[in-house]
Order: sequence, then structure tokens, then C-alpha cells
Amino acid sequence: MKILILEDDKNRIEVFKKNLSIHELDFCTRAMEAVNLVTNIKYDWIFLDHDLEGKPYEDSDYENTGYQVAKMIPLTLNRNTRITIHSMNPVGAEQMVRVIGPNAERIPFCCVNWKDGNEN
Repeated sequence: MKILILEDDKNRIEVFKKNLSIHELDFCTRAMEAVNLVTNIKYDWIFLDHDLEGKPYEDSDYENTGYQVAKMIPLTLNRNTRITIHSMNPVGAEQMVRVIGPNAERIPFCCVNWKDGNEN
């Protein structure tokens, strides 16, 4: 699968690399970089974090959040792509789910069981 991951935490990036290594992975740490990719490349799965730049519980209106990417996805060739929002920011994550629609699922990152893909 071709997978896009928006994440700024180096430890989380390593977890993604370790557990999804058999797939083709594109990583972004900035929202505008991810917007450019979802606009031009078709993905099989997209993982989005809400808070970037190490800022916890950032307002969704801030330009460098996963919410900015989420708003664009329905306007791109990835509008039907499976989206996993892996944010610990419940308000921001819920806003992302609302703008993406039924293709979005929300999970807290710390609760992912990588062996079976389920929450603990």
C-alpha cells in the first residue's frame, strides 16, 4: 500500500516505520507539505495527527495542523481514501472527522495495537 503519514514526533515516526515497513510510506511534518501530497498523489491510507510542531492541543484554525489537511482531502483524489486520525487532541480530532466524513476513523495514538490494528 501507499501510505501518507502526517506526524512530527520522531518517536511516533519510528513506530510507524517499524510497523508499516512493508508499505511505501510518505512522511510529512508540516500541514502544507501534506496538502501538496494529497492533492497530487493517490494514497491507499492516510494517517493524520492534529497537533504539529510539538504543540499540544493546538487550535484547529492554526495553519500548521492536521485539520488544515483534513479540510482539503474531500476536494482531492483522496476523498474516498481510508483516513486514520491518530491525535491525542479530542477536540481537534473530532473536527477532522467531521470535515473528512465517513472515511475517517479516530484513534488515540497510544492505544493502537499494531499486531491487529485494534485499540487496547
